Amino acid sequence: MPEQSHDRTSRTCAVEDLDSRLRTAIATLTGTELLGDAAATAVACVETRSVPRRRSGVFARLLGGGPSHETLTAAVLLPGHLLVSVADLGTGRTTALSGRLADMTVTEVDQRLAVDSGVSVLTRWSNRPEAESMHVALGADPAGVAFKDMLRHAVRSAKAG
Repeated sequence: MPEQSHDRTSRTCAVEDLDSRLRTAIATLTGTELLGDAAATAVACVETRSVPRRRSGVFARLLGGGPSHETLTAAVLLPGHLLVSVADLGTGRTTALSGRLADMTVTEVDQRLAVDSGVSVLTRWSNRPEAESMHVALGADPAGVAFKDMLRHAVRSAKAG
């Protein structure tokens, strides 16, 4: 069984209370994709801090895994979309993507491959030509578990309706 690679802590918050890098990326994304005001329409919002448990070794780097940095992840649930923004605190790079709930598949991370409390989300992110799977970091704490449950329920409802 692999060991846990990151310590993750999530907190429930309003979009306005997200780290400024995440909030700016979300605002840019919603403006570009015409998704409206995320702060006004958010059903749920969570911010997760992920801290690597140990540095990547030489073997991991040879296999393509560079050094792992601390990250912040925002997951914002809108009535029809999931917005995800990730800020890499080591490189300063921040990205943001959106996906339609009706097109998503949400699965647990395979514990045989990695011990992680987040979820894998398969969808066509931000109008990319093909569906891709993305790991959404969530803590095993009450805020992370509650968001995961809300996301699953929202995806089921979107697919049923």
